[in-house]
Amino acid sequence: MTSLKRQLFAWLIPLYVVTAIGAMLVSYRQYETNIGAFMDGQLHALANSHLQQLTLSKKLPALSPVDDDHLEHDGTPVVQFWDSDKRLLSSSRPMPGLTLQDASGPRDVDANGSWRVYTLLAAPVSVQLVQSSSFRHRVMWHSAWKSAEPVALLIPLSILLLWFVVRRSLHPLGRLVQTIAQKDEHDLAELPVDRAPAEITPLIVSMNGLLQRLQSAFTTQQRFVQDAAHELRTPLAALVLQAERLRARLGDTPHDELDRLELGIQRLHRLVDQLLKLERQEWSVHKQEPQTVDIRDVIKDSVSELLPVADRKRIDVGCYLPEASIIRVRVSDARSVFDNLIENALRYTPEGGAVDIKLGRSAEGPVVDIVDTGPGIPPELLGRVFDRFYRMLGQTESGSGLGLAIAQSAAHRNGMRIELQNRTDRTGLSARVYLPASLNSHLSIDS
Repeated sequence: MTSLKRQLFAWLIPLYVVTAIGAMLVSYRQYETNIGAFMDGQLHALANSHLQQLTLSKKLPALSPVDDDHLEHDGTPVVQFWDSDKRLLSSSRPMPGLTLQDASGPRDVDANGSWRVYTLLAAPVSVQLVQSSSFRHRVMWHSAWKSAEPVALLIPLSILLLWFVVRRSLHPLGRLVQTIAQKDEHDLAELPVDRAPAEITPLIVSMNGLLQRLQSAFTTQQRFVQDAAHELRTPLAALVLQAERLRARLGDTPHDELDRLELGIQRLHRLVDQLLKLERQEWSVHKQEPQTVDIRDVIKDSVSELLPVADRKRIDVGCYLPEASIIRVRVSDARSVFDNLIENALRYTPEGGAVDIKLGRSAEGPVVDIVDTGPGIPPELLGRVFDRFYRMLGQTESGSGLGLAIAQSAAHRNGMRIELQNRTDRTGLSARVYLPASLNSHLSIDS
């Protein structure tokens, strides 16, 4: 995935560095012109001075020798006097291969080296000054570098400031992404457009339109399911009544067809109830606020409501809830988690079996284990049973395929996690609920 920030840096930083280097080169060119003109002016003034001195004294002045160090490092010019026949009369240093130039003024000459030569032609004696070109270039580079040095030193700081500006400029986009990532089907409120950059405002407006359409679609779906489920309850109640009357007329004579009819009606009735429960849960979840609750009270309420099912099947229900575990959850969601898990355990445990509920602690924090003595679930299907309306083939127990989906959804909304695992000591299933961090520190039970 291409990063917009990286693209900006990939373009801006090289462009900035190239611009800085270009500025340094322009600065050098300016210094080359200005310093060259200044040094040529000095050579012109020195040549005039020697010519005036020669005119006044009527004889060649004594010249101080110029050694290599003064010539190359100090830029001391070599002074030469020439007669009208271009014969060298006097020189402060031998300059083999260098002759008197044909015109007055400065020029660059290559003669056993690179030189800047200034010639002042006169009669009967001409003056010529020779200066090292390498010295002149060294002075130009040094002056240009001293001028550009602050710019070079500021390049890293400027890049850091550039990074800060780009990061700051893209911050609204990152905030928008974070806001979108926090949304789900229960929070489809419009994204704020105030303080948004003008470049991404059309994107936010378009996304707000999409959110409105999604909200309308979800509302229509929820209302349809609720209305359909409510409408089905009346004919279902009539079917139950008719089946009971039919059985009363037939007496105690076994009728497999009637048994299958009643089983189908019960399953359809349970499906309608689960649909209503699911839609009611999803419709009202954004209106519920988390509460501080002792999870033992939630578990006890769920067990009390389901005890008739256990009594009818003669199932031994054991609860081991030794100490308080105070957590912050939506109580209705917590009830939904344990109602569905305990009911599933009771429904799939055969008559005379056992269901144990234990509050304990794992390495991740407080947990609740619901262990039954039922047939268990094939390992390859442990992940599938949380899908809505999924039922394993060959299942004899009536069900809608919604119970575990409802429990899983409620658990996720409250920071819980459900993990299913087949028992290793015998047949049966263990459902472990990982609870949010406990608000008390009393729980120290080995799970």
